[in-house]
Amino acid sequence: MAAPSTGCRLLRRPAVRTTLAAGLLAAALVPCGAPPAAADHDAPCLETEVPGSERLADTHTKDNLAFDRMHVEQAQELATGRGVKVAVIDSGMVGAEGLDIAGAGAIAGVDPATRLSGHGTIVAGLIAGPRGVAPDAQLVDVKVYDAEDADTTQGERPLTSAGIAAGIEAVIRAQPQQQVDIVNISLAVRRSDPVLEAAVERLVDLGVVVVAAAGNAPETPDDGFQGTPGNDADVYPADYPGVVAVSATPPGDEHPSTYVLPNLDTDVAAATLGAISVNATGQVCEVEQVATSWAAAEVSGVMALLKQRFPRETPQQLVARLQATTEGAGAPEGPDGKATNPWTGAGVVQAHDALTREIKPGRQGRVESTVQEVRADAQAPPAPERIDLFGTPRAILLWSGLVAGSLLALAFMLRPLVRR
Repeated sequence: MAAPSTGCRLLRRPAVRTTLAAGLLAAALVPCGAPPAAADHDAPCLETEVPGSERLADTHTKDNLAFDRMHVEQAQELATGRGVKVAVIDSGMVGAEGLDIAGAGAIAGVDPATRLSGHGTIVAGLIAGPRGVAPDAQLVDVKVYDAEDADTTQGERPLTSAGIAAGIEAVIRAQPQQQVDIVNISLAVRRSDPVLEAAVERLVDLGVVVVAAAGNAPETPDDGFQGTPGNDADVYPADYPGVVAVSATPPGDEHPSTYVLPNLDTDVAAATLGAISVNATGQVCEVEQVATSWAAAEVSGVMALLKQRFPRETPQQLVARLQATTEGAGAPEGPDGKATNPWTGAGVVQAHDALTREIKPGRQGRVESTVQEVRADAQAPPAPERIDLFGTPRAILLWSGLVAGSLLALAFMLRPLVRR
């Protein structure tokens, strides 16, 4: 699975163009973005910072096709993520206009001032950018690598499982002060690492919602990210217990196998094509890929909306609301309670339904009861049938029985008087 060389397309062409050479990550450890675009030199939304690039004009009239499918704008009428803090473990983020970033400093030895990849900025923009899912959420920058094609001879840091684990440990250490609610990890490694697994377990035990990418389809057959005959790819940290594993879904009836890995640990899916974010130059741009990095970011934003609306609920309860209200909820479940669809899990996230459906999840996330929503095209129940109490044979028979029964009861009550 190759790393993305481009993240999203500018809504207006910038004044300066730059060519970005795509590279493979060492040891097959890659961000879960999309494959490189067909022509990198024509892709204006790059993952590297372009000094002097033109900042875009207002883009609030641009349709967000991905958000439309998930009814995000309707959900934002009820919650915007205010008061919720999301840590972004990624390549770092640029302080673009509209991003409320609380920098966590140099994490895992990676210089936070260096921006060789815009992956983390695009992820952050999808979560809480000007057109993000939860625009009022606060972000915490946790940088764990420099670039997908990092040159280690120049001191650049590649993505490794140890780096992700170090970023998680940094969040854990800062938790008493930061009080992070959600941790987004739009990254993946192909092999389980005991150090990474232990770090994830400690993070989950703190009561933090952990969201991770479920894995993209491989660029080449030998890159290590392959599904098994049982349709289950190994992708970490998404496959660890307690992590919300997010896949991506294409528009229309196209099958997701072209874009994402089959993963039985997938919890939900999200639409990404047409979403609007911010790139490393601070420019608003449109996402051009169906990719699990962007899907995980969107779901972290939805979790921020849920956390604001239901502040007293546990992470398990919030995730239960997310899964019980998806497009396609009710999919067959396996023995561990997880949905068995390796492509979409419980289904495609529906943000407005997650915030409004009357659901009562238990503290451990089990949905005890739910009230089905009323469809606008539902037929009204038939009017009650009127019964003529005197003019029909059935009514006459009924009255006869009542009169006979009354006379019999009266005779029984008068027997003592007759004897006297």
